[in-house]
Amino acid sequence: SGINAEYGYDILSPYAWFGFESLCRYRQPWDLDLQLRPMNLGKIMEGSGNTPPGMNPFKGSMLSRDVQRAGEMMNLPYKPIANFAQTLFIQGSLPTLKTLAACQILHPEQLEELTRQAWQGLYSRDIDITDKDNIRGFAGAAGVEDVEGLLEFSKGPEARQQLIDNTNEALASKCFGAPWFTTVNPATGRTEKFFGHDRVEMLGWVIGKEYRGHNP
Repeated sequence: SGINAEYGYDILSPYAWFGFESLCRYRQPWDLDLQLRPMNLGKIMEGSGNTPPGMNPFKGSMLSRDVQRAGEMMNLPYKPIANFAQTLFIQGSLPTLKTLAACQILHPEQLEELTRQAWQGLYSRDIDITDKDNIRGFAGAAGVEDVEGLLEFSKGPEARQQLIDNTNEALASKCFGAPWFTTVNPATGRTEKFFGHDRVEMLGWVIGKEYRGHNP
């Protein structure tokens, strides 16, 4: 079954994309049972009293270059989005998150690829990830068989509740941003919590596995 690692993310966070790909690369060598948990980052910020790093002018001044560097370091096709504020604070990601939550329920085996397609849509192609036709395209590219059924289910109460539950579970573990991931230390039985894409090496140390860089 592997070592359980739960990964909380919102497509709006480029750092969560980098951490996701890093954990996917280490899933086999570290024998990880990776459980993806789409969550609402706006609600996480609200519930934890945190603010997005871009809201702080000092943090914001280095944000775009830092994300660019991280994408290059991970060898991922990251491209900056044209209108950062409009996309993150007005457009958001809610329809996409509901579709991911629906996929978590109906097609968990496709959730990883649907997640990847949504991130590439936003941070490689700068397209509207909340647009229904674009979401349809992500689901098709991810190999979801009944795309229309998934989209319909994403509008219903079960998908909404799954997203709420994922978000509330993250907040209950004192989550304050994305990516947020947890594992149980196999030696001590203690739950360990991590924030940030650059904590994958530390996760490996906790579970007694060797970290071999960004492309193991």
